[in-house]
Amino acid sequence: MHASVLRLLYEGLAPVGSRDPAALPFSPEDLASSALRLPDVSDASGGSAEIAGRASWTPCGKNGIRWLERHVSGLPGPVYISGASTSSLDVAKRLLEADLLPEWGSVLSLSQSAGRGQMRRAWSSPAGNLYSALRLPMTAPFDTFAAAPACGALLAEALERAGCPVMLKWPNDLLQSAAPCRPGVMPGREDCRKVGGMLLEERNGALTVGTGINLTSCPPTSSLRDNYAFSAGVLMRKHGVPLMKSATETENDGKDKGGVTIFTLWNQLAASLFSCYSEKKPLDSWWPVLAEKHLAFRGCRVTLADACPEKETLVRIPCEGVVDGVTETGALRLRTAYGTETFLGGSLLPGDAAERNLSDRDPSSE
Repeated sequence: MHASVLRLLYEGLAPVGSRDPAALPFSPEDLASSALRLPDVSDASGGSAEIAGRASWTPCGKNGIRWLERHVSGLPGPVYISGASTSSLDVAKRLLEADLLPEWGSVLSLSQSAGRGQMRRAWSSPAGNLYSALRLPMTAPFDTFAAAPACGALLAEALERAGCPVMLKWPNDLLQSAAPCRPGVMPGREDCRKVGGMLLEERNGALTVGTGINLTSCPPTSSLRDNYAFSAGVLMRKHGVPLMKSATETENDGKDKGGVTIFTLWNQLAASLFSCYSEKKPLDSWWPVLAEKHLAFRGCRVTLADACPEKETLVRIPCEGVVDGVTETGALRLRTAYGTETFLGGSLLPGDAAERNLSDRDPSSE
């Protein structure tokens, strides 16, 4: 386990493949007044320190990158905080190139100008939400196709431990329902919201997962693609109360009464991810149980658009079936008219969203 430290990229970061900086300069004063603010961070001795100024930070640097550093307890690895960036994954890439991001090290960005989601779609990334990148170990199950659903299962478990239960929409989206979901009962389109998602990138033998979670804002329905399954929403506590207040609400109150900030949430999630991973080895045989615990639409009929079958003999696109679970390979298991089949890729379209996209389905699968 690496040093439990917080590192502020106060000089920003040089570009990654373009003329735009990977991250803009971000001072301690900027940090203290931002959505990433750290209202009261414990130091290495267990006390607390004022972080608005530079006095509690130590200047450090290596391989052309400079940062301000302070010890923070409970982190599985160093956490870098950046200002506005192209994306947290771009920041992670620069740190990896400089040999500064060990396994379980992570990045938090204030906002993203070029955030990306599944299928490289643009991800709306204003300040106020969580945008992270976390380096994972290249061991089972993260060294296989199972990396995405396994990471999603761990994150869903971490969020549940944080008091915000979510569902994993295979392979890498996070949903939250207004009412408890029952196996075999599809939630209504207005009862469920997408609150986050993940994207994995492998570069030079290092695997990094980028995560976006809507905490104070989300994209309007008008900005979603035509065949969207559910609208976007913000992360809620168990009883339907937003986990975080918006900047306007906090400003009106004069203080953050709940004490939850983007950093304190990520501190809890990163520690929980590491703990869950460490406790449950070998994950290659155990993680599907965790995934199925949080799996959305279990026992429900869905359509898998752009289906990518695990066995090359299957060629039907799209495929209809009942969600049965996930396999140790990371594949989605569906009960179809042809028996139980497994798929390594595709877009899940549940409920009425599925009905609108079945015009070109194979009639023999009815």
